[in-house]
Amino acid sequence: MDNPFQKNHNQHTDYEEAFLEDVADQIAYKPLRPAVVRELKDHIDDRTEEYLSEGMSPEDAVKKAVDAMGDGVAIGTGINAVRHVQSSRLLMVLTVLLLLIGLAAETCTAVIPELTFRGLHIYLTGAVLLVVMALKGYPLLIRYQKRLLILAAAIFTAEAIFLSMIEFDWIPDAIWDTAYIIPWHMIDYYAILLSGPVVVILLYRMRKQTSKAMAAAFLLTAGAVLIHYFTYKSFTLAETVTFLFSMIGTVLYMICREIFTGNKRRLLIQAAAGGVVLLLVYGMLPGQSWYFQAFVNPEANAYDTLSDSYNGVLIQELLSKSPLAGRISLTPEELMEYGTGEWYFSYGDAREAAAEGKKLFSEHHRSIFRSNQSDVTLWDILPQHYANNYLLAVFILQFGWLAGILFLAVMAAFYAVLFSCIRRIHGALAGAVSFHCGLCLLFQSVLYILGNFGFQYGSFTNLPMVSEGSISILVNMLLLGFIFSSYRYDRVIDAPACGQRSSAV
Repeated sequence: MDNPFQKNHNQHTDYEEAFLEDVADQIAYKPLRPAVVRELKDHIDDRTEEYLSEGMSPEDAVKKAVDAMGDGVAIGTGINAVRHVQSSRLLMVLTVLLLLIGLAAETCTAVIPELTFRGLHIYLTGAVLLVVMALKGYPLLIRYQKRLLILAAAIFTAEAIFLSMIEFDWIPDAIWDTAYIIPWHMIDYYAILLSGPVVVILLYRMRKQTSKAMAAAFLLTAGAVLIHYFTYKSFTLAETVTFLFSMIGTVLYMICREIFTGNKRRLLIQAAAGGVVLLLVYGMLPGQSWYFQAFVNPEANAYDTLSDSYNGVLIQELLSKSPLAGRISLTPEELMEYGTGEWYFSYGDAREAAAEGKKLFSEHHRSIFRSNQSDVTLWDILPQHYANNYLLAVFILQFGWLAGILFLAVMAAFYAVLFSCIRRIHGALAGAVSFHCGLCLLFQSVLYILGNFGFQYGSFTNLPMVSEGSISILVNMLLLGFIFSSYRYDRVIDAPACGQRSSAV
């Protein structure tokens, strides 16, 4: 039987379309408008069918169905108040402030003008990437999460094959020679940091299969840690620790938010036990006792002026002499002694070193300090790579402890606001990935700050947004940009359960 409403639908839609336009015009996030209009139209059609079944004419049925919905402007305003893009101006201000501090530090410590332009290029590129990620990051993740998982699986497989080739000495010399051209260890450094969010996506997709998800969390974390540790050892210790703690923290977060189904207390006990096992396994890896000793007690491993342990000892010595305000004051003789390392090392035999209360300088190294006492400055005695790895220490030595404390306060405020925004993200997937990205940024900062107070663990980490480095800035902008994007679209994009494209994207 023909439906009179369907036959005469076109001539009765003007009233309905005017209502839907009133609703749509109030919604600030335009990509959300079609989904809202479709939902409202479905409600109107359902009610219209009811009125038609009661014997009303198509025109009256449509009008009554629309009137029953209420005022279009009021409805649209209410939807816009609940589902709208959002941003944290304070977080934006703190992010820009840290980027400006990093750019200023890069400019002030650049030895030649070319390095200044290089730093400006890196920071501008990072800022552009941050904006792009903030605008597109979370929608792209929702749309392409399955492809990201496939890509990550391919990368993990390639790394496992590469590790096997290293273990059995199957790597041709020609590939090893590229290490002087291609920074493989730096690529590996950030590959593990970017693999974390992908693992979190996989765990989210497995959330209803709790046992498999917990096993995957443990095995994937352990596998990534072992692959990266045995591939580059000390070059990737810091980021391996960052990844390890970030994954443990994220799994606990997902349990507390009840993303995983099951008894919360039992899951927390399982996750805590798994985390302890992971940390114990990592702690028992070859050489870890030495790295840990160098971290907590750099004096025990400082044997020449070229080692990171000596840099840690020197930083602690200089910071102990820094005033509350102003630059550290050292005589030319003190500057010369710090430059050559004579304040700490004896260049004679072991008996002479013991008599002087100093350590014997390593037989395998000699000081390369060539400045004359008449023109040596503080810049000449600062630890190696100070421009990237010791910005906080240099800041305190140049401007005093109060300036350093102010800088740390800005960093603390940044992370407080960052995690406050993450905590307010309602979407389960967005919240889990954002929390992991936040932990990656936080643990990098913690390790960096500890290194600037003389406690260096393994390789150097970067201070996100501040310590420059082309890969560092780009990767950390990706992590931060995703948090911005997740927070921005949290109220307008619903994460589909099985990776389907969201209607609001």
